[in-house]
Amino acid sequence: MNNQQYLFNTKRIFLARHGESVANQEKLLSGQLEFPLTDKGKYQAQWLCDVLKNNKLSAIYTSSLTRAVETARPTAEYHKLDIQTLDDLKEIHFGVLQGKAANELDAEAQALWMACESDMDFTIPGGESFRAFQHRILDCLEALLQAMPDNSLIVAHRNTNEVILSKLLGLDSTNDKGINVKNKYLYEIQLDALPSVNTIRLGGEFHGKKFVGLKDE
Repeated sequence: MNNQQYLFNTKRIFLARHGESVANQEKLLSGQLEFPLTDKGKYQAQWLCDVLKNNKLSAIYTSSLTRAVETARPTAEYHKLDIQTLDDLKEIHFGVLQGKAANELDAEAQALWMACESDMDFTIPGGESFRAFQHRILDCLEALLQAMPDNSLIVAHRNTNEVILSKLLGLDSTNDKGINVKNKYLYEIQLDALPSVNTIRLGGEFHGKKFVGLKDE
């Protein structure tokens, strides 16, 4: 994928992670299971809408999982835009580990998790490898970049957004986990010959504050 060939169609993309879900709150491996937003997650959805009120959005794309759709809904209603859901933007499928508590895995589950983290080609039973997931996201992104108008919003998931950010910013695609996408930030990506990113705080004392560069602390 060459960013420059899309400059006339897409110059700026806003990228957000869904708000806090029940799985996040309970420290579960959600993967592609459906979990609703918590009250905090619903506030985060409103904060996302608030910081985007002064930006004329052209389109909104989300994962088809409910937590992503519901995070985008206040923004879509404010800008009077349809939410375009895409199955290929879903989180990685964690197979038999989905729904398990990340901090309470038994020995067998822990071994599967460690193998998944250390080998991009390892597939958890019933799930998908990180390499297959990465290809899925990148194929979806390439199609999106050819079709999406300027000033579009994408709402997806932590791992999904890490792959997208790595690709658009030209970072090491084999080490996407070096980025830690949080739902307290909105990422504003400018696609130029040298792509750049601003990080915008959602909620808290610095709500709406824009930081130059990739902030993931």
